[in-house]
Amino acid sequence: MLQIVRYDRQLEPRAEDIAADLMGWLAREGYTIFSTLVVHALGQAMTIDVYHRDGPDPYVLHHPAFPLGGLRETIYLLPDGDAMDELLLRAQQMVAALMTIAARRQMS
Repeated sequence: MLQIVRYDRQLEPRAEDIAADLMGWLAREGYTIFSTLVVHALGQAMTIDVYHRDGPDPYVLHHPAFPLGGLRETIYLLPDGDAMDELLLRAQQMVAALMTIAARRQMS
């Protein structure tokens, strides 16, 4: 199930609509792909996408689920470019760490 996180940690009133059809919601709200980053760790890869639009919550960061690391598919609704840059850095680090831990467990 899609997890929806607002930067201000408030409840997202549109959560049900977003979760029902994420790609459709992004398109309806005017978001377009801004950047795509592929994180690699120990032979595994995960894509993190950032979407942008003009208006409120101009950035959305999305990463898929990574069940081996306990990571749920999540989008983050972000208020500005600084928040996006900060969260993108954290997401890269978190995803790489989870993939590394999962790969090491499989090797053991």
